[in-house]
Amino acid sequence: MLQSLLADDVGFASGRPVASMSTEPHSLGVEVFSRSMEKNAGRFHTFAGSAKVEREVIDMIGDLLHLAEPFGTTTSGGTESNILAMLSHREAARKKTGMREIIASKTVHASVDKAAWILGMKLVKTEVDDQFKAVPDAIEHAIGPNTVGIFATAGTTYLGQVDPIEEIADIASKHRLPLHIDAAFGGFVIPFLNDLGIGHHAFDFQVDGVTSVSTDPHKMGLGPIPCGCILFRSERHLKTVTRQVPYLRGASAFQPTLLGTRPAGSILGTWAVMKHLGRSGYRSIVRQCMKRTMNIKDRVEPSSTLSLAIQPVMNILGIKTKVVSLELATQKMEDRGWRIDLSPLPPTMRIVVMPHMTDGTVNALLNDLEEAAGTVPSD
Repeated sequence: MLQSLLADDVGFASGRPVASMSTEPHSLGVEVFSRSMEKNAGRFHTFAGSAKVEREVIDMIGDLLHLAEPFGTTTSGGTESNILAMLSHREAARKKTGMREIIASKTVHASVDKAAWILGMKLVKTEVDDQFKAVPDAIEHAIGPNTVGIFATAGTTYLGQVDPIEEIADIASKHRLPLHIDAAFGGFVIPFLNDLGIGHHAFDFQVDGVTSVSTDPHKMGLGPIPCGCILFRSERHLKTVTRQVPYLRGASAFQPTLLGTRPAGSILGTWAVMKHLGRSGYRSIVRQCMKRTMNIKDRVEPSSTLSLAIQPVMNILGIKTKVVSLELATQKMEDRGWRIDLSPLPPTMRIVVMPHMTDGTVNALLNDLEEAAGTVPSD
């Protein structure tokens, strides 16, 4: 019965999900996760060994993000991480009595809107430039008496763009405001782009003024879902989101997460994958994804029916149509079994070149896309 009910799922092994920021988890992580189903990361007093593993995951991600002594926690993913980041900004500014405000550009992830809604805060969105990056001057102009923090993005959902974080960090420092970097996708891509010499982006704790950074190992980190992480530069910021649970003992009693019960298995699986792949393994994965991204770029650029919104910064492309509408072309692709999303800013078809996309998948995708985008309906 279950197999029948799941028949409509389009798994990553098919190659057909081409807009997902998740991918097929590494087989080692899956094996470890499947052996750890009973372990609860909300009960580290009981699962003390799992607590040590989480600490190692946080330390490894801290090393990746240039923070020698990270304070943080694993989370269920980017949404929880962004809520915690905004909560830390709110709690650090308790003395302010008005409607507290967060500033972010229009390309910020939708979870930041959700965080503001949940936390009763106002999200002030600023303009982006012609490359769809945040405009530092617009952010500074938006700062007012009720501003309690700034969000910037390293790897936007729409185009994989990286905001000018060094300039934004200078503004945050000048106004004594915390700055959170949402690198849910970019955190496991940008460091390896830098290693490969495919553009350099300073986005993490090596930038003075950055208060916290979130990233998701269950995206390009190939960890099992769900596994995100948020790191803070200082312990006081972590303490602002930590609550005591009165009926628990030891390590379980102080929880810096929204979730109480949460799977430790995904943390253990992520630890195994990170240990197994190492920096060289991730560098190889990013290199392959970028090679396929450039193959798509090279085929789209001379097309008479397709165009690129911007030159790809990482393994994400925004594709426009010239002959038929985006909606029609996307529906035709969906009818052929592809799973594609549309982005609103700018209006594009979003392609995320994840490790489950092979060269054959890329060729098949482009063959179908060129036909779908070039066929004008008779009516």
